[in-house]
Amino acid sequence: MQYTREQYLMWTDVTVTINANVNPVDDIYNTFALFYSLEKEFTRFSEKSDLSILNKNKEYEVSNRFVKVLELSKELYNDTEKYFNPLINISNIWYSSDFWKWVFEKTDVVQNLELDKITILWNFVCLKDGQKLDFGWVVKWYAVDLATEYLKSKWYTDFIINAWWDIYLSWNNKNGKTPVVAIDSPFNKDEIFATLELKDMSISTSWTYKRKWNIEEKQYNHILNPISNTNNNEIISISIIHDKCYLADAYATTCIAMWIEKSLQFLSEKNIDWVIIWSDGKLYQTIWMSKYNFEIV
Repeated sequence: MQYTREQYLMWTDVTVTINANVNPVDDIYNTFALFYSLEKEFTRFSEKSDLSILNKNKEYEVSNRFVKVLELSKELYNDTEKYFNPLINISNIWYSSDFWKWVFEKTDVVQNLELDKITILWNFVCLKDGQKLDFGWVVKWYAVDLATEYLKSKWYTDFIINAWWDIYLSWNNKNGKTPVVAIDSPFNKDEIFATLELKDMSISTSWTYKRKWNIEEKQYNHILNPISNTNNNEIISISIIHDKCYLADAYATTCIAMWIEKSLQFLSEKNIDWVIIWSDGKLYQTIWMSKYNFEIV
């Protein structure tokens, strides 16, 4: 039988679906408890979270998984030529007090974006002056990977975790068909741009057409280029497929921060599959997308 539960966590709708012979209610609740605990630890909207305390005091003893997220971020920082950087704090532009209160205020806060200068000694993390971490957009994909590991440890083989387009699919439906994933159209609301079939893989989609605003007569989206402190509005949607959700999401975010030419060069060096929709309607994709039965609707 198919069991599904949806809950609002980590500032988004999280859905867990399991196909099992026995009701997996306890494991589904444990999966959501994992998301909830990560939200409490990494939210910047609570002064009591480990993230907020570290940002305020510049030195704090954190958990093993906090260290793991920071270490992964440092690896990605170097892997992406510093374009992936959780020191880019979007609270300096929007979401300053709450994710749903869209207060947009451009500030001139001086930021130290040298992620490699953050020191880790055992579980003690030390920030430099001008550094303030923002893991809100990072821990979501980390949570998907942890939830995937948890469900696999419980011997589930048919499940889907969807954290608002950070998705892991390990699934065959009752007819033996591979699940179909839809990529939303960036040009027509409530329409589908393309579909593809995935199994035992993650797919992450990032976009600039849904979260963008005008501030002081300039257009901003929610992903800043840490090198130039500007926005790239050339790529309006990118979907990346990988067996790890954290890499799929991190690379998607990285490519939006980059300009299109650099993004294509960066992706060409990675053994991954991807689809990019450009602002003028151009479509870029790897030649191997056909193996997923990729189809433009």
